Amino acid sequence: MNRLRWLLAMLVAGAIVVLATPVPWPARVMMAVLVAVLPVAAVAQLRLIDDVRMLPRSSAYASSAVTLWILAGLAAGAALSSGIDGGALGLTILPIGPLAAWSAGLTLAGVLLMVLLRRMGLRESVLLLHLLPVTRNERVAFAGLSVTAGFCEEFLFRGFLLVTLGDATGSVAMAVVLSTLVFGWVHAYQQPAGAARAGMLGALLAMPAVVAESVVPSMIAHTAIDLVGGLWLRDRA
Repeated sequence: MNRLRWLLAMLVAGAIVVLATPVPWPARVMMAVLVAVLPVAAVAQLRLIDDVRMLPRSSAYASSAVTLWILAGLAAGAALSSGIDGGALGLTILPIGPLAAWSAGLTLAGVLLMVLLRRMGLRESVLLLHLLPVTRNERVAFAGLSVTAGFCEEFLFRGFLLVTLGDATGSVAMAVVLSTLVFGWVHAYQQPAGAARAGMLGALLAMPAVVAESVVPSMIAHTAIDLVGGLWLRDRA
């Protein structure tokens, strides 16, 4: 019964997003997947994990990476089919000076946010602690996943979703708020406090997309933050 409720919730929310937005239908459908289906699926999946110790880290890294690349590929296809080009999605390389400044600034801000929340008593979820790399091979795999997350998640949430939500709502500010909420929600496996932290990081990473019209600094910073966070948390967990 619970699974049926989750399925119905996903279908209803997805239908509302598809029917209510004025963007071309390929982008509309993909937006519904990201805004409605993906967050609910993330929460539902979390409820199905009975014993995190039975979840192999390497398999989790691989499945997460494959899922992210599939979603990014689908979003790219939906964007092209809807007449949304790479420039509109923020796939613009900035000059080296601004690129370095944005990337370094976002990375520093993200790391400082993690340190601050940690000192304020943020407790990591059991699942997140289990997923931190331990062996050398796991660290290599985790580094690959960090690069994948840096590129794919920024393309999805600060590129595709920010643009389509902006077109749908007519407000950049609303698009940032909604995409940030969705980004935090899909990190439900980190529990409420960790999901809130992900949302705050998402808001930071949206800055160059809005101000400089490029998601490339966000991709670089996201990768760096994941790498620092993974190693830093592992050494202190």
